[in-house]
Amino acid sequence: MTLIKWNPTLRTSFFNDVDSWFDNISSDLPAFFHNATEWRPNFEVLNSSDAYRVRADLPGLTKKDVEIEINEDVITITGERKNEYMDDSNYSELTYGKFSRSFNLPDDVKQKDIKASMKDGVLALEIPRVKQVESKSKKILIK
Repeated sequence: MTLIKWNPTLRTSFFNDVDSWFDNISSDLPAFFHNATEWRPNFEVLNSSDAYRVRADLPGLTKKDVEIEINEDVITITGERKNEYMDDSNYSELTYGKFSRSFNLPDDVKQKDIKASMKDGVLALEIPRVKQVESKSKKILIK
C-alpha cells in the first residue's frame, strides 16, 4: 500500500491485481490457515491538502511495542502483540504475533516533520506535505 494518490488513468499490472486479491483473501482467513506468528492490524491512509494521515488499530499495544522507521522514502511500522496467558489448554480467536507494514512516501512529504502519537491502542501518524506552488499562466498574444 502506498501513500501516493491513486490516479484512475494509470493502469496497474495484472500481477499487482492478483497480489492484491490474495492479500485480501488471506487477511480474512482465520489464523490457523496462515502463519500464526504474523498479525495483520488494520491501517487507514487519509489524504488531505496539507498532510497524509495514517492510523492503525493496535489494541493492547503501547508506544513501547511499536517502532517506526524511514529508509529511502519508505516508512515501516513494526511491532508485536504478545499473549503471555496462551498455552495449549486455552482457546483464542484473537491474533497475536509480529507485524510489519510499509508505505512508500511520495515526493511532496516533509520527512523531518513527521509526528506520531498513540492513544487507546490507535497509532496516528501525521505526515505533512510540502505546499504546492501554484503556477500562474500567462497568455501570449500571437501577432
